[in-house]
Amino acid sequence: MHVIVGFVKEYNAYLSIGLLVFSLILFGYMIVLSSRTSRLAKRKSVTLSGANAEELAEAISEQSALIYDLRNKMDEVHVRQMELGQAIEKCIQNTNIIRFNAFEDVGGEQSFALSLLDANNTGIIISSLYGRQDSRLYVKSVTNGEGERALSEEEQRAIGVRPKKTTVA
Repeated sequence: MHVIVGFVKEYNAYLSIGLLVFSLILFGYMIVLSSRTSRLAKRKSVTLSGANAEELAEAISEQSALIYDLRNKMDEVHVRQMELGQAIEKCIQNTNIIRFNAFEDVGGEQSFALSLLDANNTGIIISSLYGRQDSRLYVKSVTNGEGERALSEEEQRAIGVRPKKTTVA
């Protein structure tokens, strides 16, 4: 407690000036809020009991115009939201990567099939086959989950399609 009292005595002038500045800031803020409140009260001072027909008609007209503007803005937002929803469907949303060994003499699952698809499962598949002597890169387009060319088992797994089991009789 003696430490606090000693601190206050030592820095009394600085604390007083700081509190004075803080009080002035709060007073200014109070004046700004008071003026805003009085302006708002003046705008909304029309009441049913003390207003004449012209004032009421003007207030209703003003409110009607504001509601009309708000409705137009809401319609614009709705249209824009629909446009964005349609655009998002065309963005890449489904990605998957399947790693595998393309050849028996190469380990470490260096080969891969990467799918980049939109909401309608349309997009591309990038496949890389890694071998000891060379590597190959393939790109196939996919429309509605169907490849433009035959898809390998790994590519089908990358787009989320269960590969069909082939049975040998």
